[in-house]
Amino acid sequence: MTAAPWAEQLLGLPLVTDPGGPLVVLSAHPDDEVLGVGGWLAAQTGRPTRFVVATDGEGSHPGSPTTSPATLTGVRRRELRAALRALGHADPDVTHLGLRDAALPDDEPALRSALSALLVGAALVLSPYEDDGHGDHDVLGAATRDVAATGTTVWRYPVWRWTTAAPSPRPSWLDGAARLPERPDGRSRKLRALEAFTSQLRPLSPHPADAAVLTPALLAHARSAPEVVLT
Repeated sequence: MTAAPWAEQLLGLPLVTDPGGPLVVLSAHPDDEVLGVGGWLAAQTGRPTRFVVATDGEGSHPGSPTTSPATLTGVRRRELRAALRALGHADPDVTHLGLRDAALPDDEPALRSALSALLVGAALVLSPYEDDGHGDHDVLGAATRDVAATGTTVWRYPVWRWTTAAPSPRPSWLDGAARLPERPDGRSRKLRALEAFTSQLRPLSPHPADAAVLTPALLAHARSAPEVVLT
């Protein structure tokens, strides 16, 4: 397994304090939540949890000669449910907003409207980091911070940021970062869950437009580094 450059540094972060109570896990695309916090999610099977996915990731292979966005919508929804079951969520509560992949900034009014209703009653909300470097992640993270009710705890999880920012002793963007605890089998469950995302892990065909989407660097971090949120 390829080493994750951030792994050793993140081990020194303090453990996060979980407020308990109903949980809402937001993602811009199916797989974000597993890549970012899958090991921790494996320990949350006993609490009320709703998964909300803003887009279906149907734009992951533009120009593909072998599939279409409509087909990918179904594929990626099935992959997500399989991944959540691998984490131990036998019958996951998943809400698909069906907003446009790679166009979430343009759909921000609809996103905010949906979040206003879906976050009611949540004690803890997880969302992508608002400076993750992907437009869909960034707008979802920023909208969540604005929409979440006073008294609701919001944790933001980076996904792509780990591969675009070089490790440094005290990067300012990690101010307020905390490490998530994992159950003993959390890492193995996460690895099994990641394998469910076949459409993103492996080429759909030899054609260049059908190449795998998840990069080796991103997978190395997701598989071996401690999971971290910004609080």
